[in-house]
Amino acid sequence: MTSTALPALTRQQILDLARAAHQAPSIHNSQPWRLRATADGLDLDEDPTRALRGVDPTGRERLISCGAAVYNAEVALSRLGRSPLVTVLPDGSDSPRVAGLRAGTPSPPTPQIEDLYRAIWERRTHRRIFMASHSIDALLPALQQAVAPFGVRLAVVPASRRAAFAQLLWDAVQRQVHDEAAQEDLAEWTRPDRANDGIPAQSQATAPFPVDGLLTRTRPQSESAPAWVVDDLAQGTVVVLLTRRDDRRQWVQTGRGLEALLLHATVKGLVASFLNQAVQQADFRPLLVRLLGEVGHPQLVLRIGESLVSVPPTPRRPLGEVLEG
Repeated sequence: MTSTALPALTRQQILDLARAAHQAPSIHNSQPWRLRATADGLDLDEDPTRALRGVDPTGRERLISCGAAVYNAEVALSRLGRSPLVTVLPDGSDSPRVAGLRAGTPSPPTPQIEDLYRAIWERRTHRRIFMASHSIDALLPALQQAVAPFGVRLAVVPASRRAAFAQLLWDAVQRQVHDEAAQEDLAEWTRPDRANDGIPAQSQATAPFPVDGLLTRTRPQSESAPAWVVDDLAQGTVVVLLTRRDDRRQWVQTGRGLEALLLHATVKGLVASFLNQAVQQADFRPLLVRLLGEVGHPQLVLRIGESLVSVPPTPRRPLGEVLEG
């Protein structure tokens, strides 16, 4: 019996994978990854030099960001007509190598893959005003299916718990406002002179209270969440991504599931923003689980809905700064 060797990827195809990976969302747009070209795919390492010690001391969101980059490369490889083969943490849980992506057997791209690939370039983190939308209700089963293969569960904050969630979010924001390390992270990654990473001013939230983004506007003053915060959260659907485990492997898987959700939402004309202040602080995480009536570990909080205004893309470092080989 003879076997036919699979063809190696071309240099241009490797670049296609790397460009797609580099478009992934990341905490404060820190782009905390290093890419390495191989003959038949791409390796992705985390880059701890781009750590946010204040809001992400364990590197959890850094690995989630890397997982999102892996998923983008998977979609790009599928579009090239090859089955993506992914190995998570191939060198062990403590290794900086997050994943290895290899080109498998030929597999013609489906129309869905073409849609997801286009969404890689269209997706934005929407830190501006949302519009109330009922269309997401019909899409929730599809979004749940998108994250499920990665061991991630999507839970919706019900309308009856929205006020309680608003208070929890407000309390978490109050804590970060007075946390010196968190404020240093924020100042560093929103510096006006950052050209290729971080959050530029035109991408930041425009609301007085940053329900949809960063703490660069009016700082909260009261202990109780104002009524308008609850009203603002009603514009869109708030979801929480939960996992059964809370380790480095699951953080990578959460990132893959996150990007699958975001790309599926983008295809359907929806936008999302992050409300992660509560999951960035360990003592708030069990409170969030209790509020939802769920079990497991909350990894990310998102608001999903329709946008009233468009937002510009956030910048990316030149590909040569992150790609080796």
